[in-house]
Amino acid sequence: MSGRIRAAVRRGFRISLALVWLLLPAGILAAAPSDFRASPWPEADQIFRRDPFWVGGDGAYSIALGEGRTLWLFGDSIIDPSGLHSRKSAGVKMIANSIAIQNGSNPATATMQFYWKADGSPAAFFPDSGKDRFWPGHGVRIRDRLLLFLMKVRTTKSGLGFEVCDWKAVLVSNPDDDPPDWKMSWIETPSNKLHAIVGSAGVFCDGDFVYAYASQEPGGKKTYLVRWPENNALDGDLSGALWWDGKEWTGKEPAEDNLSAVVLQNAGSEFTVHRDAQTGKFLQIQSRGFGPADLTMRMADQPAGPWSNAALLYHPPEFEKPRIMIYQGKAHPELTGAGLVLTYSTNSFDFGSLMNDEEIYYPRFVRLERPAE
Repeated sequence: MSGRIRAAVRRGFRISLALVWLLLPAGILAAAPSDFRASPWPEADQIFRRDPFWVGGDGAYSIALGEGRTLWLFGDSIIDPSGLHSRKSAGVKMIANSIAIQNGSNPATATMQFYWKADGSPAAFFPDSGKDRFWPGHGVRIRDRLLLFLMKVRTTKSGLGFEVCDWKAVLVSNPDDDPPDWKMSWIETPSNKLHAIVGSAGVFCDGDFVYAYASQEPGGKKTYLVRWPENNALDGDLSGALWWDGKEWTGKEPAEDNLSAVVLQNAGSEFTVHRDAQTGKFLQIQSRGFGPADLTMRMADQPAGPWSNAALLYHPPEFEKPRIMIYQGKAHPELTGAGLVLTYSTNSFDFGSLMNDEEIYYPRFVRLERPAE
């Protein structure tokens, strides 16, 4: 197996950001909401397994592009240039990110086309910058444009072997075209003293604003909320970010000791938030735990909360696998085939298991239903 892949695994290989958090206090979750039922969706899982070259990845944020098209954003992705669909093939390479376009809203019947760069060998769709690389955050379609957030990552010699050092953003002016033809502009993105990675978690439009959750690194134990007027974001102007300080929106980032500005605790670095079409409430979906983890949900009337306690939604069947990692629980409200479609990622603390177990390191689907549906 490629020494490049093995080295990447040892330096952190997307174990991932979402795993570097604390467990719930006392390890307790609220009971599951009585009006939701969750079940695995193996028929939908196959959409990630049909490409002869793309043989695994995580991340799995999705963005509605319209006309039945959905953009998927993946983190570290394993590419088999031979087309044999094997992680053991000669020349297999891991790249920092890849994307896909799903055609059709139901993943059990839709098709998917994967994309990355190729210059002699597979390369990240969003190119590395020197020694830094990019993992995808979330993003949003704003009228005729597409705003994407990225996490800038660099290798370290301590901890898990990586650190998220900044955030970046890309504006796509022609998202209806095929990704190889996209016209992408890198946007100026101001850093903040909180080391909050803007857009690492849920991004959405609501009213006249674009909202983006910003998880503090390392670990994602504190999450802040940022917004911009939609017209500013449409033009790629993210310079005038408005932060929620616990009482109002302000152009100044909150102080580190202002705990009222923290909208979520222990949410991790990656999760989703969306407005539920049936109830009008905002739903926050994440995975909770280190290694084995469950999918949980919180509810709120406003993007800044206050949020309900985390409620257990789904106990993944992989939970008992030795050395398993379950992470990156997310919702995909633009998809059909369930009351709400969820995904999560799986990985292993054991490199051999990762490369030999074809049941892990593909996103897994979960169907969430209400009894009346």
